[in-house]
Amino acid sequence: MQKTLNLVNAPAGRRLAAWLVDQVVPVVLLAVVSAATLPAVLSATGSARQDATATATLGLLAATVVSLAYAVWLWGWQASAGKTPGHLLLGLRVTSEEGTPAGWGPILLRSVVIAASGLAPVVGPVLMLLSNLWDTNHQRQGWHDKVARTLVLDVHAGRDPLTTGGLRGPSSFAPEGLRPGDPGHPETGLAVPPASRWPAFSPAGTGVPISAVPGVTGTGAHAPAPAASAVSPVPAASAAPAPAASAASPVPAAASRPDAPAGGSAPAPGGAHGRSSSGYREDRVVLVGGAAAPADPDEDLGATRVRERPAAASAPTALRLCFDDGQSHELSGSALVGRNPAAAAGERVDLLIPFADMGRSVSKTHLHLAADPAGVWVTDRDSTNGSGITPRGGERRRLDPGRPVLAPVDSTVHFGDRSFTVSAP
Repeated sequence: MQKTLNLVNAPAGRRLAAWLVDQVVPVVLLAVVSAATLPAVLSATGSARQDATATATLGLLAATVVSLAYAVWLWGWQASAGKTPGHLLLGLRVTSEEGTPAGWGPILLRSVVIAASGLAPVVGPVLMLLSNLWDTNHQRQGWHDKVARTLVLDVHAGRDPLTTGGLRGPSSFAPEGLRPGDPGHPETGLAVPPASRWPAFSPAGTGVPISAVPGVTGTGAHAPAPAASAVSPVPAASAAPAPAASAASPVPAAASRPDAPAGGSAPAPGGAHGRSSSGYREDRVVLVGGAAAPADPDEDLGATRVRERPAAASAPTALRLCFDDGQSHELSGSALVGRNPAAAAGERVDLLIPFADMGRSVSKTHLHLAADPAGVWVTDRDSTNGSGITPRGGERRRLDPGRPVLAPVDSTVHFGDRSFTVSAP
């Protein structure tokens, strides 16, 4: 049974083993015919030897015809279903680069390249079938796969794209507009009730504050105070006096807010005042106990309050990011994650983390990360398939593009169909 919904590359050793299994039928046929006829040819003399030779020739011809028929059958089975006896036995599938049946032409080309490597007996085919070990793109393709534009996948460890919607997988069956993590999306293991989801952020300029946090009542200790509009502020001369906070709904002071990270306010990758290099506003959100809470509304009013970072937290402790494909990275500054991440004009980052996602659910530049003593600030860079964070023991929350959200230590960050966990080094 598969262990993950991700696509998994087939190990080189199993690719070679599957090919060897597929050669058993023709090798056994030729061996049986040779064992049955060759002794008679060698022991016979005169006209008897001629008869024995003719019998051996007919036997070898019959074995060759059967072997050719077997080869054509293998060709068609791989072209339509990605299977051979070896692949079926070892849990492998051959597909196109789109995760669809490879087709007759690519499978023929792939087989011809392998056969041509036989010009160097034994060594040639072995090197060809193990050549994905030298593939710099996360060992996806051998030389013959690059020529034929095919993939070999392990369907015991991951999913079979031929039966699950190609490289995009369950996403291809999702209603238009749904992203991974949304209720009703095929990849959402547990639908999140609409009432428990983070309320929609008000559009810039409307002046409508967020008034509720999922899982926190209006009288709780952590209920946020309504934020003043930063877009159309009320002039000081005509401003109405602010209502006094009642004992039933206290608002924690900024210095003692439980949702404030140890390192201070969220970073704003790409520039000051919470705007990214691409120009969108970056409101700051902190995950608290599995639910999101808005950042201090005073943080955007730079002239009103100046908060100094404690000296002990001036240099964030390095954190370790453990990705679901086995790679890990140490993060002590900022980083970009994606298929081929690149900083925007004028943007400076400390680390680029390329992630070769066979399912193509990961955007070119998917996430911006910034280390913090309390975790990692994660910003979705307007990715195609979205991002989310699952705190330890909490529910998965989808990220809104451009809003940094703190992923605490031991939480899981999802980007497209892939993920990594945040842990102490």
